[in-house]
Amino acid sequence: MNLEKLFGSKTKVDILKYLIFRRQWVSMRALETELWWTFPAIKKQVDSLDEAWIIFIDKENTGRSIHLKWGIQHILKDLFFEALKQSLTELFDNTWDKIANYFWWDKFWKEIGMDLIIIHNNMDKDTIEKLKNDISECFRTYWIESASIAFMSADERETRYRLADRFVLQVMRHYNTVR
Repeated sequence: MNLEKLFGSKTKVDILKYLIFRRQWVSMRALETELWWTFPAIKKQVDSLDEAWIIFIDKENTGRSIHLKWGIQHILKDLFFEALKQSLTELFDNTWDKIANYFWWDKFWKEIGMDLIIIHNNMDKDTIEKLKNDISECFRTYWIESASIAFMSADERETRYRLADRFVLQVMRHYNTVR
């Protein structure tokens, strides 16, 4: 999903990502510092989001603070998480020969104690480290600093399944997959 095309501006998308995943009640100057966009670019997009009734600008005496409107916040969060999932899926598709399967969890509305579980085809440590860095970078572009990711080889998964490992069985039960 190309959010820049959907929203018409990379600056606007960066502002929304920041408000969704980092913090709200933030000033335009703080956005300028954090996002590295110029103040006029941020002001233009904030005004546009205000006109679209996506954000609320609290105009108090000491400054202005921006936050997402309550009803919109959950809708946008779902949309942006879907875009994140698509970015990660694209990354996994580029390494299709190395990844046997993957499962979405906590950050993707499924409670198990992990955000992402990756079953791989016996990757070496360097390849796993590169994939971990690529995945972390995907999360960081959405202002998500930490994500719990479990890597497990297909052989380890099979062994744990035969031993009735609780974690593996819980994943399989939730996704209704038996391989």
